[in-house]
Amino acid sequence: MTIDKNYKAGAQRGSNNYNQVITLVATPKEDIAPQAGVIIEALLAAKDHKLTVGELVGTDGSTESAWVKAGGITDQAITRVWGHYKKKLITAGYITVS
Repeated sequence: MTIDKNYKAGAQRGSNNYNQVITLVATPKEDIAPQAGVIIEALLAAKDHKLTVGELVGTDGSTESAWVKAGGITDQAITRVWGHYKKKLITAGYITVS
């Protein structure tokens, strides 16, 4: 066995990789949950309709996240909102995450 001084742990299950890129693919034609709609609006306002997860949710708890700038209001952590709607938005074909 050896020691790799450059070792980095992988993302924990349920944690956010703040460098992942979210790309808007389509906008909903039907009504969606208001908080999910704010994610779509944040991506619409972004350059090339792309944001990193860190840009969307904020990486340090600041109010300068794209989600807040798009009008998102919540008592819970924005990361929880993102975690809740991420799979639903991907499955519906509105976004990709890479």
